[in-house]
Amino acid sequence: MREVAPTLFFGFRRPLNQAALRAALKANRPQRVGLISRTNFLGDEADWFLSARHGFRACTFLSNPHDGFPGAELLRQLLPNEVAALRMYERIFRGASTGQSYEKRRTLYKEHVAWAYGLLREGGYQRVIFSEIPHHPFPYILHSVGTAMGLDVLFLAQTQVKETFVISESIEQLFEPIQTAYRSLLKREPTPGSSEELEPHLQAEFERRTAEHKPFYMGVADLTWRKRVYQRSKRFFRGDDRLRVHRTIQNGLSYLRARRDAPQAKERFVYFPLHLQPEATTSPMGGVYGDQNLAIETLVRALPPGWKVAVKENPAQRLAKRDRGFYEQLGSMDAVHLVSKGESTFDLIERCQAVATITGTAGWEALFRGKPALAFGRAFFRGGPGVITVDDPEELARELRAIEDGTFENATHADLRRFLLAIQSASHHGIVDPVYLRDSTLDFEECVDRYAQALTQMMQRECKGANPSTLAAPA
Repeated sequence: MREVAPTLFFGFRRPLNQAALRAALKANRPQRVGLISRTNFLGDEADWFLSARHGFRACTFLSNPHDGFPGAELLRQLLPNEVAALRMYERIFRGASTGQSYEKRRTLYKEHVAWAYGLLREGGYQRVIFSEIPHHPFPYILHSVGTAMGLDVLFLAQTQVKETFVISESIEQLFEPIQTAYRSLLKREPTPGSSEELEPHLQAEFERRTAEHKPFYMGVADLTWRKRVYQRSKRFFRGDDRLRVHRTIQNGLSYLRARRDAPQAKERFVYFPLHLQPEATTSPMGGVYGDQNLAIETLVRALPPGWKVAVKENPAQRLAKRDRGFYEQLGSMDAVHLVSKGESTFDLIERCQAVATITGTAGWEALFRGKPALAFGRAFFRGGPGVITVDDPEELARELRAIEDGTFENATHADLRRFLLAIQSASHHGIVDPVYLRDSTLDFEECVDRYAQALTQMMQRECKGANPSTLAAPA
């Protein structure tokens, strides 16, 4: 058995994650085990532990025990990540204020960079494994620093496709293996008489997307009464919302003033369902378009004459979490219709000419209804059939004109089956995000086993030069 390099594990705070990591470590204990989580659930198995509570606000220059300190070259290399990290600090600053000053956040960013560099260097870690996409400030910085230091940095990510997850080392190239597999399938001539079958969970994905499927997370009918009470109590007892009541009222009034009726039956429009924020789906997965106002402004400027954009707020969005002026900007654009939350998403998809999203499932659903999808961020279906990848406004305008004159090639169900085959070859079957247990037919023990197999492969691969897409999916 290959010797397992010193590894730092980040996250793993839910029972599913913890059970899988324990199972993987039984036969594959690294030379050194570091753990950053809410609790030290590994006990003596962890050689080093750091609590993830309180947003790492105590990780300052004064409290930093590490002698290693980042130099100017590393800081310059991290400059592209700094802007994203500064925005993420909104997640940990809760209270009556709407956020901390730029200088305070920038100071904390530098302190966190120093902490990440020091603990990785002095711990001798060659690999860092995250249980999810790093989307809070400290894990995002840890991922950025580890990558800049040339370490083997990996994370797991659940997709919106049923019981499917991927392993990646790069947020920017998160779903590139799927896109590569799809391009390969397009080039390959089918063998006469052969038929590649979808695995049952992907066949189930195909069938539910061709019907009117309501996502599990939009309801609570499948939850026990205890979990329903917990979900509702979280909203009521959130201290930051109670203390930010002035911001809730301000944004609520702005939302009501910006509201408009949905485009009329004969009007052409693009449907843009807003993402819940702050969440990983926009920051960091949205890249430069993590700012949804920027994405909508880009779309509006590319629209053919007379077209509209129907924008619908996410039903779970808390008004206190929107930026000041967010709704005012939407209301100031003549082409934008901020429609009621009560409007049917399925009706809007059926009526629109295209669906625009950062990374959301609405784009995936649109493809199955013969509508183009505009992907602003790193959506798993980016690069798939019928998808317009948004990078250049002029190219977007050309694609929208193709939709208008009927020359755009929409995805067929055969195309989407082929894309699911690409997902099948470049992903793993299982659950790594406990929320998705609600949408799975796998029992808990099987989920743990598949998850542990994936962690084992991550730990046993070569630390440098290996591609996470080459890791075989668990049997």
